[in-house]
Amino acid sequence: MSHISHDELNEQIAQASKFVTVGAIYKHYKYPSRKYLVEKIAIQEASEKICIIYHDTSDLSAPSFVRDLDSWLENVPWEGKIVPRFVLAANT
Repeated sequence: MSHISHDELNEQIAQASKFVTVGAIYKHYKYPSRKYLVEKIAIQEASEKICIIYHDTSDLSAPSFVRDLDSWLENVPWEGKIVPRFVLAANT
């Protein structure tokens, strides 16, 4: 794999921040009552994929999770509909 420069990786993070807001609360389609705080946008070292680091705000002992940006932004089938995996929570 060819390595991407830090400048290029930082630009990819900047582009991702147009779609996912660090410090914002999101809801997951399966668990709409839970709130997930986006901690950071980062690079998965081995694949150089842009990833979202987040955690469940309802449980202080909850670990942080990492999901690649493509998966975070994708639409998924749920209860007969196609819905976004995560949506920005209103009035959090």
